[in-house]
Amino acid sequence: MIAKKVPLYCLVHAPCIELNYYDQGSGEPLVFIHGLGGKADSWRLQMEALSNNYRVLAMDLRGHGQSGYRAAEPICIPAFADDVVALLAKLGLDQAHICGLSMGGMIALEIFVRCAPKVKSLILADTTALFQPPQAREELLGHFDRLKMASWAALLAGRILRREAPAEQRQEVTQMLAANRRALYRAGLVATFDSDYRGVLPLIDRPTLILVGEEDRATPIGYAEYLQANIRGSVLQVIPQAAHLANLENPAAFNRQLSTHLQRCQEREKAPPFANRAILPKLCPCPKPQKL
Repeated sequence: MIAKKVPLYCLVHAPCIELNYYDQGSGEPLVFIHGLGGKADSWRLQMEALSNNYRVLAMDLRGHGQSGYRAAEPICIPAFADDVVALLAKLGLDQAHICGLSMGGMIALEIFVRCAPKVKSLILADTTALFQPPQAREELLGHFDRLKMASWAALLAGRILRREAPAEQRQEVTQMLAANRRALYRAGLVATFDSDYRGVLPLIDRPTLILVGEEDRATPIGYAEYLQANIRGSVLQVIPQAAHLANLENPAAFNRQLSTHLQRCQEREKAPPFANRAILPKLCPCPKPQKL
C-alpha cells in the first residue's frame, strides 16, 4: 500500500495538520477507522481483500502513526470524526460505508451524529456506546500512569489479543502500541472513557453490522448485544477465534461478514420499491371503505 498525505484545515490554522491515509481500489467508498493507539496499516488485510470491489480508505488518526497533531488542540472523539469527514470532503466523496473498531466505532457513531448524510452504512467492530463501570476509567489511568509506554503496550497486547495469539502477532501489536506518544495516548484514553453514545443508538437509520470477537475482554459480547438491542434492524455477528482485534486475529471471518453486509446493502438499493406489496394491507392503519 502506498501512503498519501492531505492537509486538513481548522478555524485557526491553514493547514492545521497533515493526515496520512491509504486509498486503493474503486467502487463504493469504504472507510476504515482504527482504535486508540492503532494505525491505518492495521486494516491492510481488509484493504487487500476488498479493494477489488470497493474503494477502500484507511487513515492514521490525528496524533497516530504518520499523521500530524497540534498540542494546543484537543485529542477527542469529535476531532477525530471531523478529520474523517474532512478527508471525505477533500476526496469529493459524498457518502461512504464507515467501519470503526474499538474507539474507531465511537468515532463512526460521532460521524453519524455530525454528518449523517455521509454515512451509507455502519460497521461497528469490537466497540461500545459507553464503557462501564465508571471506576474503570480511574483504574485504567492509574495503571497507565505507573507504567512506561513499552510496559503498557506489552500489558495491553496481552489483554486485547487471544491468549493463544501467535508470538509474531503479539509482537506486532506491542510495537504498534509502544510507538504512540504518551501524552496523546492518555488523552485518547480519557476521551474514550468520557464518551457516551447510548442516546444516539435509537436514532440510527442506516444498515448496521455489529462484529465482536468471541473472546473479546475489552468490549465483550454483552456490549455488542446492547448495541444490537438499541439499533433498529442491526445485525450482530460473533467472530470465532478472535478477541478485541478481530480484524487482525481472524481476517477471513471478519472480511466474510463485512463482504456479506456490503452485498446486502447493494441488494437493498437495487430492490424495487414496494417489492413486498403482499404485506402492505397488514401495515395500513386506515379503516376499510364503507359502502354508501
